[in-house]
Amino acid sequence: MWKAFEHDLARGPGVVSYIIASSFVDGDAFLGMREHMRRVCDEIWIIDLGGEGRGTRQDDNVFAIQTPVAITMAVRYGDGDHATPAVVHYARIEGTRAAKLHKLEALQSLSDLAFEDCPNAWNAPFRPAGRGAYFDWPLLTDLMPWQHSGAQAKRTWPIGPTKEVLQERWRQLLATPNRATAFKETRDRDVQKSVHSLMGIGKLTPLQELRPEAHPEAIRRYGYRSFDRQYLIADNRVGDYLRPDLWHTLSDRQLFFASLFTQVLENGPALTVSAEVPDLHFFSGRGAKDILPLYRDPEAQQPNLHPDLLKTLADAHGQPVTAEDFAAYLYGLLAQPAFTARFHTELESRELRVPLTRDAALFKKIAALGRELIYLHTFGERFAPSPEKGRDGEGSKAGDHIKCLKAVPSTSLPKAFTHDGTRQIIRVDGGEFGPVPLDVWEYEVSGLKVVQSWLGYRMQNRKGRKSSPLDDIAPAAWTSETTSEFLQLLNLIARTLEIHPQQAALLEDALKDELIEAAEFPEPSPQWRKALAFHAAQIGMEM
Repeated sequence: MWKAFEHDLARGPGVVSYIIASSFVDGDAFLGMREHMRRVCDEIWIIDLGGEGRGTRQDDNVFAIQTPVAITMAVRYGDGDHATPAVVHYARIEGTRAAKLHKLEALQSLSDLAFEDCPNAWNAPFRPAGRGAYFDWPLLTDLMPWQHSGAQAKRTWPIGPTKEVLQERWRQLLATPNRATAFKETRDRDVQKSVHSLMGIGKLTPLQELRPEAHPEAIRRYGYRSFDRQYLIADNRVGDYLRPDLWHTLSDRQLFFASLFTQVLENGPALTVSAEVPDLHFFSGRGAKDILPLYRDPEAQQPNLHPDLLKTLADAHGQPVTAEDFAAYLYGLLAQPAFTARFHTELESRELRVPLTRDAALFKKIAALGRELIYLHTFGERFAPSPEKGRDGEGSKAGDHIKCLKAVPSTSLPKAFTHDGTRQIIRVDGGEFGPVPLDVWEYEVSGLKVVQSWLGYRMQNRKGRKSSPLDDIAPAAWTSETTSEFLQLLNLIARTLEIHPQQAALLEDALKDELIEAAEFPEPSPQWRKALAFHAAQIGMEM
C-alpha cells in the first residue's frame, strides 16, 4: 500500500490486491491498520474465505492451513482524500474447499458476489454491522470495560492438580544441577533474571541464586479451565505473564468472568466464572483478552462497570442495584446453552450482547438463579446461600445424587476412563461413579468437554503438552481427595443442568420484555476513560 498509495511517485490511481490471514478484518490488534487503509484508499473489497481449523466453528480452508483467510482489493481513484474514510464492501464465500475454489474460479466480476457495506468509523471492523434486536443491546465489553488476558506461565510444570506435586517440582528444580534446562527458559524468563514480586513489594532473588531449601512466593488455587480448579506456583519468576494486575485485585468478593471475544461461541454457556485468578485459556482451552473482573481493586469498592450502568438499572427498576446484583443477573442470563443456541447466528459477529430487562421482578428472578450458579461454579467460594436456604441455595434440590460406587484403585494414577451410557456409569480404571447421565458426561463449554477434560489432566499419561522434565513429577495415585473433588464436579454439573430449563424460560421472558438499549448508555467521558487507563497502569507499576 505504501508503494501504490503513499510513495512520492504514487500520485495517481492505484490498486493493491492480496490474500492474507483474515484476523485484520475485525481483530482488535488491527485497529490502526484498518484506519490507515480507510485513509489512503477510496474503496475496499473484502472476500472472506473462512477456513478456521482450530476454533469452535471449523470449516474448510482453501489452503492446507488452519488459519482463516480473506482476499482484499484496495483501490484509490486519484490523489486520495485522507479525511474521508474509504467505502468498505464485504462478502463471504462458504462451503467446502472445492465449493469455495469453484466459486472463485467462476467469478467474472465483483458484481457476481453479494457484497454488503461496512461501517465507516475509522477503525471499525471490515464486516457489516449486525442487524436485528440483538445488536440494539449493549455489548458486555461496554458494560464491563476492563478486559484482561488470563495468566500465562508459558510452561506447564508450575501448574498441577495438588499442592504437594508443585512443592516437589519446586524442590526438584532447586536440586537439579542444571536449573536452566529444568526451568524451560524463554525470552521473558530465565534463571538469571530478577523480577518484581507477585505477592509483595520489591524484586525477587533470581532462581539460579536460590538455596535448595528456599520456598516459592506462594502456591495458590488457580482457575485452570472452566470448572477445573488446579494449583499454581504463584511466583513471578516461573511465569512469563502471570498478570500481576489480576492478582492485585484478588479478594474474597472478586469474580472473574470469562467468555470468547476473538472466536465464535459455540455450544454451552456464553459465560463461565472463577473465584481464583484464571488461566489464559480458562474458558474453553483457548483464549485471548477475554477475562472480565467484577472489581478493579482488592477492596471491592471499584466495580468494573460502565459508569452509568447501576444508575440506569436503578432508574428502570425503581430501586438500588449493586454490582453483585448485576453480576448475578448477568450470569443467570448468559451462563446457559439456551443463550448461545438462541443467538447462534448473531454470535458469529463475536459480539456478546446483554438483554437488560426493565422489569425489576424479572431481574430479581434471573439474579437469584445466577447467584446459585455462581455459588456452584465457584465451588462454594462466592455468594454463599443464607442458612435458611440450605447449602444448595434457594430452590435447589438438596443432596448429591452421583456417588462413588466403587473406589478407584489407589496404587497408582488411573490409565483410562470411559462412560457406560447403558448403566450411566463412569469407569476410572476399576473405580465406578454413577448414575452419570449422558448430558453430564457430554457437558461442554464451546468444545471443551468439561468432565472428560478434568479426568484427562489426572491420568498417568495426562492430556496436554509438557514443557520440562519437571512435568513428569505427578501425584503417586488417585486419592480420596481426588474422589471428593470429582464427585463435587459431577454433582455441580448435574445441578447446573437442572437449572438450565429455568434459565431458558426466564431468558424468553426477558426477550418479550422491554429491554434497555445500548443507545441509553452514553460514551463514558474522556476523563473517566483516562482514569480507568491510569488505574490499570498504576496496578502494573505497583507490581
